[in-house]
Amino acid sequence: MTREYTILKNVQEELRLTTSFGSNTVPKSTTVTRWIQEESADIELRSNAIFGSNLESSVYFDYDGSGVFRFPDADIISITGFEFNVNARGLVPSWITLEEGFDKNFIVYDDEAEVHFVGGENATYKVMPTSGQQKFRVTYSRGQESTPLSVQKLCTLLVAKRTIQSLSNSQSNSEGGTIQVGTIRVTEPGNYSISYLKSLDAEIDKLWDYIGKNINTFRYVRVYD
Repeated sequence: MTREYTILKNVQEELRLTTSFGSNTVPKSTTVTRWIQEESADIELRSNAIFGSNLESSVYFDYDGSGVFRFPDADIISITGFEFNVNARGLVPSWITLEEGFDKNFIVYDDEAEVHFVGGENATYKVMPTSGQQKFRVTYSRGQESTPLSVQKLCTLLVAKRTIQSLSNSQSNSEGGTIQVGTIRVTEPGNYSISYLKSLDAEIDKLWDYIGKNINTFRYVRVYD
């Protein structure tokens, strides 16, 4: 799945374009869309995080029998299927569906990515899961339901920078040429690159630093009143 952490409109507004990207513009809308996908992938690679929802289907997990199951990643958006293998190791698995609720099998702390087993009286299967390898088979959504604004802005600026660089490279080959992007007109491409790209770089660096320090995969600590 190719994620896109910004949209063409955001890039157009950042560059103050009077004409929207399309099939006849330079660069074309398809080119800018590809840049958005590439920069989005690079953001995930550098931050080691996914800034959107991701469905994990029928994933197998071991269990230590502690009464608390911790997902390897946070945040958890929702759990749509939680199954427990009641058979011992070496036997053909026999799966039962565990139910969420204080009076059923488990409760979920989404932010901490934890499942606590409660052994409620109203559960269809009144079991407390035991330890073992691949005891759980889970379908769940993880990540974030919407892209953080800081990530969206970073992606927008990265693509805007590539757009300016592309225009600079293509239009500055002839001495004395000009660059025009929307309502922006610069008579000396070299000056445009130095001044505008320098300000973009400073803002991009600031956003990378913020994301690295403040947006990551972590578990919250619960506080009880």
